[in-house]
Amino acid sequence: MGFMTPENTVYLFMLVIYIIVVYIFDRARRKFKGGTIEMVIKLIIINTLLLLCADYTHFLGFLGPDVAYILQTVLRLAAMCALAFGGLRLIVD
Repeated sequence: MGFMTPENTVYLFMLVIYIIVVYIFDRARRKFKGGTIEMVIKLIIINTLLLLCADYTHFLGFLGPDVAYILQTVLRLAAMCALAFGGLRLIVD
């Protein structure tokens, strides 16, 4: 069919959105140095980067569909765990 299928277009659009979110929160992190706000912003950036990597695995066709799916799942789980454990650390401190 070709490279620009509707599914690939959606994944590319999501990658662009992730990059925009990381850029915006990185600028906010520079503005709010120190404290709880910076830690929350770092959590959002880490979560977004892991989700970006998870969606990028869609384009790693040379790995095979099973390996790409496993890698995508592991990266999504890592993103959710980072958010959960980081949030727990915020509550405890």
